[in-house]
Amino acid sequence: MLVQTDNQSVVPKPNNSFESSPVPNYANIPEAGNLYGNKDRSAAAISLQPKATPQGFPNIDNHHFSFNDIKRITNDFRNCIGIGGFGNVYIGLLENGFQVAVKIRSHLSSQGVKEFLAEAKNLTRVHHKNLVTLMGYCIDGNCMALVYEYMQEANLQHKLKGDFHFEYDVRFLTWEQRLRIAYQSALGLEYLHNACNPPLIHRDVKTSNILLSANLEAKIADFGLSRPFESDESSHISTRIVGTPGYVDPEYYSSNQLSAKSDVYSFGIVLLEIITGQLPIVEGRSDLTQWVRQNLSGGYIERIVDPKIQNKYDINSVWKVTNVACRCTEQSSSRRPSMSAVVSELKESLDLEMSIEKMHNESSMDNLVTDISQDIAFELKENEGHSHMSVPGPSVR
Repeated sequence: MLVQTDNQSVVPKPNNSFESSPVPNYANIPEAGNLYGNKDRSAAAISLQPKATPQGFPNIDNHHFSFNDIKRITNDFRNCIGIGGFGNVYIGLLENGFQVAVKIRSHLSSQGVKEFLAEAKNLTRVHHKNLVTLMGYCIDGNCMALVYEYMQEANLQHKLKGDFHFEYDVRFLTWEQRLRIAYQSALGLEYLHNACNPPLIHRDVKTSNILLSANLEAKIADFGLSRPFESDESSHISTRIVGTPGYVDPEYYSSNQLSAKSDVYSFGIVLLEIITGQLPIVEGRSDLTQWVRQNLSGGYIERIVDPKIQNKYDINSVWKVTNVACRCTEQSSSRRPSMSAVVSELKESLDLEMSIEKMHNESSMDNLVTDISQDIAFELKENEGHSHMSVPGPSVR
Protein backbone atom coordinates (compact mmCIF):
# COMPACT_ATOMS: atom_id res chain seq x y z
CA MET A 1 0.00 0.00 0.00
CA LEU A 2 1.18 3.51 -0.74
CA VAL A 3 0.96 5.48 2.46
CA GLN A 4 3.00 8.59 1.76
CA THR A 5 0.53 11.29 0.72
CA ASP A 6 2.69 14.41 0.80
CA ASN A 7 1.71 17.15 -1.58
CA GLN A 8 3.80 17.69 -4.67
CA SER A 9 6.68 19.92 -3.76
CA VAL A 10 6.91 23.31 -5.39
CA VAL A 11 10.13 25.26 -5.72
CA PRO A 12 9.51 28.36 -3.60
CA LYS A 13 9.85 31.80 -5.06
CA PRO A 14 12.29 33.93 -3.11
CA ASN A 15 10.53 36.29 -0.72
CA ASN A 16 11.58 39.88 -0.22
CA SER A 17 14.45 38.91 2.04
CA PHE A 18 16.04 37.00 -0.84
CA GLU A 19 15.40 39.28 -3.78
CA SER A 20 18.86 40.77 -3.49
CA SER A 21 20.51 37.32 -3.39
CA PRO A 22 21.58 35.55 -6.59
CA VAL A 23 19.20 32.70 -7.34
CA PRO A 24 21.19 29.48 -7.92
CA ASN A 25 20.22 27.26 -10.80
CA TYR A 26 19.18 23.72 -9.88
CA ALA A 27 21.20 22.52 -12.84
CA ASN A 28 24.25 23.21 -10.67
CA ILE A 29 23.07 20.66 -8.12
CA PRO A 30 23.25 16.99 -9.16
CA GLU A 31 19.90 15.21 -8.95
CA ALA A 32 21.42 11.77 -8.63
CA GLY A 33 24.79 10.21 -8.13
CA ASN A 34 26.90 7.34 -7.01
CA LEU A 35 25.52 6.17 -3.67
CA TYR A 36 28.87 6.45 -1.95
CA GLY A 37 30.58 8.97 -4.21
CA ASN A 38 34.30 9.63 -4.20
CA LYS A 39 36.25 7.43 -1.83
CA ASP A 40 38.74 10.13 -0.85
CA ARG A 41 36.01 12.17 0.89
CA SER A 42 37.83 15.36 -0.07
CA ALA A 43 36.10 18.70 0.28
CA ALA A 44 37.06 22.34 0.37
CA ALA A 45 37.12 23.83 3.85
CA ILE A 46 34.63 26.50 4.90
CA SER A 47 34.46 28.62 8.01
CA LEU A 48 31.35 28.33 10.17
CA GLN A 49 30.63 32.06 10.18
CA PRO A 50 27.30 33.41 11.44
CA LYS A 51 25.12 35.04 8.82
CA ALA A 52 21.83 36.85 8.92
CA THR A 53 18.81 34.63 9.49
CA PRO A 54 16.18 34.88 6.72
CA GLN A 55 12.88 36.46 7.69
CA GLY A 56 10.42 34.00 9.21
CA PHE A 57 13.04 31.27 9.64
CA PRO A 58 14.18 29.91 13.03
CA ASN A 59 17.51 31.10 14.38
CA ILE A 60 19.73 27.99 14.55
CA ASP A 61 22.57 29.46 16.62
CA ASN A 62 23.15 31.84 13.67
CA HIS A 63 24.48 28.94 11.59
CA HIS A 64 23.01 30.09 8.30
CA PHE A 65 24.96 29.02 5.21
CA SER A 66 24.76 30.64 1.78
CA PHE A 67 24.50 28.63 -1.42
CA ASN A 68 28.18 29.34 -2.15
CA ASP A 69 29.06 28.07 1.35
CA ILE A 70 27.24 24.82 0.63
CA LYS A 71 29.10 24.45 -2.67
CA ARG A 72 32.44 24.88 -0.94
CA ILE A 73 31.53 22.60 1.98
CA THR A 74 30.56 19.79 -0.41
CA ASN A 75 33.42 20.46 -2.85
CA ASP A 76 30.89 21.43 -5.52
CA PHE A 77 28.56 18.48 -4.73
CA ARG A 78 31.18 15.88 -5.69
CA ASN A 79 30.67 13.29 -2.95
CA CYS A 80 27.12 11.94 -2.81
CA ILE A 81 26.74 9.45 0.03
CA GLY A 82 23.01 8.83 -0.10
CA ILE A 83 19.74 9.50 -1.90
CA GLY A 84 16.54 9.89 0.09
CA GLY A 85 13.03 11.25 -0.26
CA PHE A 86 14.24 14.76 0.49
CA GLY A 87 17.06 14.66 -2.07
CA ASN A 88 20.76 13.86 -2.29
CA VAL A 89 23.03 13.79 0.74
CA TYR A 90 26.65 14.92 0.37
CA ILE A 91 29.64 14.66 2.66
CA GLY A 92 31.35 17.95 3.50
CA LEU A 93 34.07 19.47 5.62
CA LEU A 94 34.11 22.56 7.83
CA GLU A 95 37.18 24.68 8.42
CA ASN A 96 37.78 23.09 11.81
CA GLY A 97 38.00 19.66 10.17
CA PHE A 98 34.55 18.58 11.35
CA GLN A 99 32.87 16.31 8.81
CA VAL A 100 29.24 17.03 8.02
CA ALA A 101 26.44 15.57 5.92
CA VAL A 102 24.59 18.06 3.74
CA LYS A 103 21.04 17.18 2.70
CA ILE A 104 19.98 19.13 -0.40
CA ARG A 105 16.29 19.45 -1.12
CA SER A 106 15.63 18.36 -4.70
CA HIS A 107 12.98 20.23 -6.69
CA LEU A 108 11.76 16.73 -7.67
CA SER A 109 11.27 15.70 -4.04
CA SER A 110 7.84 14.77 -2.72
CA GLN A 111 8.83 16.41 0.57
CA GLY A 112 8.20 20.12 0.28
CA VAL A 113 9.11 23.35 1.99
CA LYS A 114 6.76 22.53 4.88
CA GLU A 115 8.75 19.39 5.76
CA PHE A 116 12.04 21.26 5.39
CA LEU A 117 10.93 23.97 7.80
CA ALA A 118 9.48 21.39 10.21
CA GLU A 119 12.72 19.43 10.36
CA ALA A 120 14.81 22.55 10.96
CA LYS A 121 12.46 23.87 13.64
CA ASN A 122 12.17 20.52 15.39
CA LEU A 123 15.91 19.98 15.46
CA THR A 124 16.52 23.40 17.02
CA ARG A 125 14.78 22.26 20.18
CA VAL A 126 15.82 18.61 20.55
CA HIS A 127 19.14 17.87 22.21
CA HIS A 128 19.95 14.26 23.00
CA LYS A 129 22.97 12.06 22.35
CA ASN A 130 20.78 9.63 20.39
CA LEU A 131 19.30 12.25 18.06
CA VAL A 132 21.29 13.57 15.10
CA THR A 133 22.69 17.09 15.60
CA LEU A 134 21.80 19.90 13.20
CA MET A 135 24.80 22.12 12.46
CA GLY A 136 23.03 24.69 10.31
CA TYR A 137 20.90 25.29 7.26
CA CYS A 138 20.79 27.05 3.91
CA ILE A 139 17.79 28.78 2.40
CA ASP A 140 19.19 30.85 -0.42
CA GLY A 141 16.99 31.47 -3.42
CA ASN A 142 15.91 28.07 -4.71
CA CYS A 143 18.53 26.19 -2.69
CA MET A 144 17.39 24.61 0.57
CA ALA A 145 19.79 22.44 2.57
CA LEU A 146 20.30 21.07 6.06
CA VAL A 147 23.80 20.48 7.50
CA TYR A 148 24.18 17.65 10.02
CA GLU A 149 26.95 15.91 11.87
CA TYR A 150 28.36 13.17 9.65
CA MET A 151 27.67 9.57 10.70
CA GLN A 152 30.48 7.37 9.35
CA GLU A 153 28.68 4.01 9.40
CA ALA A 154 25.68 5.12 7.31
CA ASN A 155 22.33 3.80 8.54
CA LEU A 156 21.06 0.69 10.25
CA GLN A 157 19.29 -0.62 7.16
CA HIS A 158 22.56 -0.72 5.21
CA LYS A 159 24.34 -2.45 8.08
CA LEU A 160 21.67 -5.13 8.41
CA LYS A 161 21.61 -5.78 4.66
CA GLY A 162 25.39 -5.82 4.38
CA ASP A 163 25.66 -2.81 2.06
CA PHE A 164 29.18 -1.82 3.04
CA HIS A 165 31.14 1.21 1.88
CA PHE A 166 34.20 -0.77 0.90
CA GLU A 167 34.66 -4.29 -0.39
CA TYR A 168 36.96 -5.26 2.47
CA ASP A 169 34.50 -4.05 5.12
CA VAL A 170 32.42 -7.19 5.66
CA ARG A 171 31.73 -6.88 9.36
CA PHE A 172 28.16 -7.87 10.18
CA LEU A 173 26.48 -6.63 13.32
CA THR A 174 26.68 -9.02 16.26
CA TRP A 175 23.64 -9.64 18.42
CA GLU A 176 25.09 -7.51 21.22
CA GLN A 177 25.74 -4.63 18.79
CA ARG A 178 22.19 -4.90 17.46
CA LEU A 179 20.80 -4.86 20.98
CA ARG A 180 22.84 -1.79 21.89
CA ILE A 181 21.66 0.03 18.75
CA ALA A 182 18.05 -0.86 19.56
CA TYR A 183 18.45 0.38 23.13
CA GLN A 184 20.05 3.67 22.08
CA SER A 185 17.40 4.28 19.42
CA ALA A 186 14.68 3.64 22.01
CA LEU A 187 16.33 6.20 24.30
CA GLY A 188 16.12 8.79 21.51
CA LEU A 189 12.41 8.10 20.94
CA GLU A 190 11.70 8.13 24.67
CA TYR A 191 13.27 11.58 24.83
CA LEU A 192 11.01 12.83 22.01
CA HIS A 193 7.90 11.44 23.71
CA ASN A 194 8.64 12.49 27.28
CA ALA A 195 11.33 15.17 27.57
CA CYS A 196 10.52 17.56 24.70
CA ASN A 197 8.22 20.49 25.37
CA PRO A 198 5.86 19.91 23.70
CA PRO A 199 6.55 16.21 23.08
CA LEU A 200 7.12 15.04 19.50
CA ILE A 201 5.86 12.07 17.51
CA HIS A 202 8.49 11.19 14.92
CA ARG A 203 6.05 9.58 12.41
CA ASP A 204 8.77 7.99 10.24
CA VAL A 205 10.69 5.59 12.49
CA LYS A 206 12.53 3.04 10.34
CA THR A 207 15.96 1.45 10.05
CA SER A 208 17.08 3.87 7.33
CA ASN A 209 16.40 6.78 9.71
CA ILE A 210 18.67 5.34 12.41
CA LEU A 211 22.18 6.56 11.68
CA LEU A 212 25.38 5.01 13.08
CA SER A 213 28.60 6.72 14.13
CA ALA A 214 32.09 5.27 13.73
CA ASN A 215 31.71 3.38 17.02
CA LEU A 216 28.15 2.28 16.08
CA GLU A 217 26.39 4.74 18.36
CA ALA A 218 22.80 5.08 17.11
CA LYS A 219 21.10 8.41 16.41
CA ILE A 220 17.61 8.98 15.06
CA ALA A 221 17.34 11.31 12.06
CA ASP A 222 14.82 12.84 9.65
CA PHE A 223 12.31 14.95 11.57
CA GLY A 224 10.48 16.42 8.59
CA LEU A 225 7.25 14.59 9.41
CA SER A 226 7.39 15.01 13.20
CA ARG A 227 4.38 16.48 14.98
CA PRO A 228 3.91 17.86 18.53
CA PHE A 229 1.30 16.22 20.77
CA GLU A 230 -0.05 16.35 24.30
CA SER A 231 2.03 14.51 26.90
CA ASP A 232 -0.97 12.42 27.93
CA GLU A 233 -0.38 8.96 26.42
CA SER A 234 -4.08 8.57 25.65
CA SER A 235 -4.16 11.72 23.53
CA HIS A 236 -4.62 11.46 19.77
CA ILE A 237 -4.36 14.02 17.00
CA SER A 238 -6.02 13.90 13.62
CA THR A 239 -3.60 14.13 10.72
CA ARG A 240 -3.16 13.02 7.14
CA ILE A 241 -1.48 9.64 6.74
CA VAL A 242 2.26 9.85 6.16
CA GLY A 243 5.07 7.40 6.71
CA THR A 244 6.77 4.47 5.02
CA PRO A 245 4.88 1.33 3.92
CA GLY A 246 5.56 -1.55 6.29
CA TYR A 247 6.23 0.72 9.27
CA VAL A 248 2.93 2.61 9.53
CA ASP A 249 0.69 1.89 12.52
CA PRO A 250 -2.42 0.08 11.12
CA GLU A 251 -4.66 1.80 13.68
CA TYR A 252 -3.37 5.20 12.56
CA TYR A 253 -3.83 4.18 8.92
CA SER A 254 -7.47 3.18 9.45
CA SER A 255 -8.53 6.05 11.72
CA ASN A 256 -6.19 8.99 10.90
CA GLN A 257 -5.73 9.22 14.67
CA LEU A 258 -2.05 9.63 15.55
CA SER A 259 -0.52 9.02 18.99
CA ALA A 260 2.86 8.26 20.54
CA LYS A 261 1.94 4.56 20.26
CA SER A 262 2.22 4.96 16.46
CA ASP A 263 5.97 5.46 16.92
CA VAL A 264 5.98 2.44 19.23
CA TYR A 265 4.49 0.30 16.45
CA SER A 266 7.09 1.50 13.94
CA PHE A 267 9.86 0.84 16.44
CA GLY A 268 8.49 -2.68 16.93
CA ILE A 269 8.99 -3.26 13.20
CA VAL A 270 12.56 -1.95 13.56
CA LEU A 271 13.15 -4.48 16.36
CA LEU A 272 11.86 -7.29 14.14
CA GLU A 273 14.26 -6.19 11.39
CA ILE A 274 17.13 -6.17 13.87
CA ILE A 275 16.27 -9.71 14.98
CA THR A 276 15.50 -11.23 11.58
CA GLY A 277 17.51 -9.17 9.12
CA GLN A 278 14.32 -9.17 7.00
CA LEU A 279 12.60 -6.18 5.41
CA PRO A 280 9.04 -5.40 6.59
CA ILE A 281 7.59 -6.17 3.17
CA VAL A 282 8.96 -8.99 1.01
CA GLU A 283 7.21 -10.27 -2.10
CA GLY A 284 5.98 -13.83 -1.71
CA ARG A 285 6.10 -13.74 2.09
CA SER A 286 3.43 -12.80 4.61
CA ASP A 287 3.68 -9.63 6.64
CA LEU A 288 6.85 -9.63 8.80
CA THR A 289 4.88 -9.50 12.06
CA GLN A 290 2.71 -12.45 10.95
CA TRP A 291 5.72 -14.43 9.76
CA VAL A 292 7.48 -13.96 13.12
CA ARG A 293 4.36 -14.83 15.14
CA GLN A 294 3.76 -17.97 13.07
CA ASN A 295 7.26 -19.24 13.82
CA LEU A 296 7.07 -18.28 17.48
CA SER A 297 3.77 -20.11 17.92
CA GLY A 298 5.58 -23.29 16.90
CA GLY A 299 8.54 -22.52 19.14
CA TYR A 300 10.89 -22.02 16.18
CA ILE A 301 12.83 -19.03 17.45
CA GLU A 302 15.94 -20.10 15.54
CA ARG A 303 14.07 -19.78 12.23
CA ILE A 304 13.53 -16.05 12.63
CA VAL A 305 17.02 -15.06 13.84
CA ASP A 306 19.22 -13.49 11.16
CA PRO A 307 21.66 -16.21 10.02
CA LYS A 308 24.38 -13.53 9.74
CA ILE A 309 24.56 -13.59 13.55
CA GLN A 310 25.86 -17.18 13.17
CA ASN A 311 24.15 -18.54 16.29
CA LYS A 312 26.29 -16.29 18.50
CA TYR A 313 23.54 -15.14 20.85
CA ASP A 314 21.79 -16.09 24.05
CA ILE A 315 18.41 -17.62 23.25
CA ASN A 316 16.77 -16.04 26.31
CA SER A 317 17.90 -12.59 25.25
CA VAL A 318 16.49 -13.08 21.74
CA TRP A 319 13.19 -14.40 23.11
CA LYS A 320 12.85 -11.38 25.38
CA VAL A 321 13.48 -8.83 22.61
CA THR A 322 11.18 -10.68 20.21
CA ASN A 323 8.45 -10.58 22.84
CA VAL A 324 8.92 -6.83 23.19
CA ALA A 325 8.72 -6.41 19.41
CA CYS A 326 5.50 -8.42 19.21
CA ARG A 327 3.87 -6.34 21.94
CA CYS A 328 4.96 -3.13 20.19
CA THR A 329 3.28 -4.30 16.99
CA GLU A 330 -0.09 -5.18 18.49
CA GLN A 331 -2.95 -4.05 16.25
CA SER A 332 -4.56 -2.10 19.09
CA SER A 333 -2.45 0.80 20.42
CA SER A 334 -3.85 0.29 23.93
CA ARG A 335 -2.04 -3.07 24.10
CA ARG A 336 1.34 -1.61 23.16
CA PRO A 337 3.90 -0.58 25.80
CA SER A 338 5.16 2.97 26.17
CA MET A 339 8.64 3.86 24.92
CA SER A 340 9.76 4.12 28.55
CA ALA A 341 8.71 0.50 29.12
CA VAL A 342 10.47 -0.55 25.91
CA VAL A 343 13.67 1.19 27.04
CA SER A 344 13.52 -0.63 30.38
CA GLU A 345 13.06 -4.07 28.80
CA LEU A 346 15.77 -3.53 26.19
CA LYS A 347 18.15 -2.44 28.95
CA GLU A 348 17.44 -5.70 30.80
CA SER A 349 18.03 -7.71 27.63
CA LEU A 350 21.29 -5.89 26.91
CA ASP A 351 22.48 -6.42 30.49
CA LEU A 352 21.58 -10.10 30.22
CA GLU A 353 23.49 -10.51 26.96
CA MET A 354 26.52 -8.65 28.31
CA SER A 355 26.59 -10.70 31.54
CA ILE A 356 26.39 -13.95 29.61
CA GLU A 357 29.10 -12.75 27.24
CA LYS A 358 31.25 -11.83 30.23
CA MET A 359 30.69 -15.24 31.81
CA HIS A 360 31.56 -16.90 28.52
CA ASN A 361 34.76 -14.88 28.21
CA GLU A 362 35.73 -15.59 31.83
CA SER A 363 35.00 -19.28 31.33
CA SER A 364 37.08 -19.30 28.16
CA MET A 365 39.90 -17.55 30.00
CA ASP A 366 39.68 -19.99 32.91
CA ASN A 367 39.80 -22.91 30.49
CA LEU A 368 42.76 -21.32 28.73
CA VAL A 369 44.58 -20.79 32.03
CA THR A 370 43.79 -24.38 33.07
CA ASP A 371 45.04 -25.73 29.75
CA ILE A 372 48.21 -23.65 29.97
CA SER A 373 48.77 -24.74 33.60
CA GLN A 374 48.31 -28.38 32.65
CA ASP A 375 50.69 -27.98 29.71
CA ILE A 376 53.29 -26.32 31.93
CA ALA A 377 52.89 -29.00 34.60
CA PHE A 378 53.25 -31.71 31.97
CA GLU A 379 56.35 -30.07 30.50
CA LEU A 380 57.91 -29.64 33.95
CA LYS A 381 57.23 -33.27 34.73
CA GLU A 382 58.71 -34.34 31.41
CA ASN A 383 61.76 -32.14 31.96
CA GLU A 384 62.14 -33.49 35.46
CA GLY A 385 62.08 -37.03 34.12
CA HIS A 386 64.60 -36.26 31.44
CA SER A 387 66.78 -34.42 33.93
CA HIS A 388 66.75 -37.39 36.30
CA MET A 389 67.67 -39.75 33.50
CA SER A 390 70.53 -37.60 32.31
CA VAL A 391 72.28 -37.40 35.70
CA PRO A 392 75.12 -40.02 35.64
CA GLY A 393 75.15 -42.61 38.43
CA PRO A 394 78.16 -43.53 40.62
CA SER A 395 81.27 -44.57 38.73
CA VAL A 396 81.95 -48.29 38.78
CA ARG A 397 85.48 -49.10 39.33
